[in-house]
Amino acid sequence: MNHSNEIREKIKKELINLGYDISLCGTLYLSECLYIIINREIEGILNLKKEIYPIVAEKYQKDVNDIRSNINYATIVMYNRNNNLKQYSNFYENIKPTIKQVIYIVLDKIAS
Repeated sequence: MNHSNEIREKIKKELINLGYDISLCGTLYLSECLYIIINREIEGILNLKKEIYPIVAEKYQKDVNDIRSNINYATIVMYNRNNNLKQYSNFYENIKPTIKQVIYIVLDKIAS
């Protein structure tokens, strides 16, 4: 398995562990965002709409707003289905995590 596939598999595993439905296109887009961040070694505060979503939008020939809304929908579905979200990280039960929070948590899990 090459390095690229190994990273993608780690991302997929963490998203599944977090409770994302891999059949949703938003999960695919989120996975691609994570791969871009890791592959380009982007650090610091992310501006997803300006730095990451345009790259994903170009790859999948979609509008940036479509990418964002699909990722948001996948996150809402994950949150509504996941009863163990608090155990996975330090989330409060009644507060849906932001996409940035999810990204940083997955990146942290992959790095450790």
